[in-house]
Amino acid sequence: MSLTSASDKTGKSNVPSIISSNLTMTGNLNTSGDIQIDGTVDGDVQSKQITLGESGVVNGAIVADLARISGSVNGSITARVVELGRSAKITGDINHFSLAIEPGAFIQGQLTHVDEQKLKAPAGNGVDIKPAGVLAADADKKTADAGKGLPN
Repeated sequence: MSLTSASDKTGKSNVPSIISSNLTMTGNLNTSGDIQIDGTVDGDVQSKQITLGESGVVNGAIVADLARISGSVNGSITARVVELGRSAKITGDINHFSLAIEPGAFIQGQLTHVDEQKLKAPAGNGVDIKPAGVLAADADKKTADAGKGLPN
């Protein structure tokens, strides 16, 4: 299942989308607006702005312009700006231009600073972020470089 939000004639989202704490969604979510997640999403989430509350869980990748995370993410985060609250629990890599981490946040994965220009996607979808796969060329280079000179 894949959900896409409706927009008004100006291209702006009518209202923020909300996944309440008593809701579990299975499938990918894609919106050009903002989304607040307090429940569980089993799938990828792509949005302009994502706010994951303390009770929120995403089991999949997050792609956004701004990601405010206070809940749990089991997957990668790719965003221009990533803000991790003290109750955030991330198991996965974070690709970011700007990163803020409050004391107490848990991260198990790699943090990768990416030039803002590499996070720009083609116009039209309302989200200026390319999925993590776009960064694969950079990751392949880093992996190749990381393997040089390391003992077996």
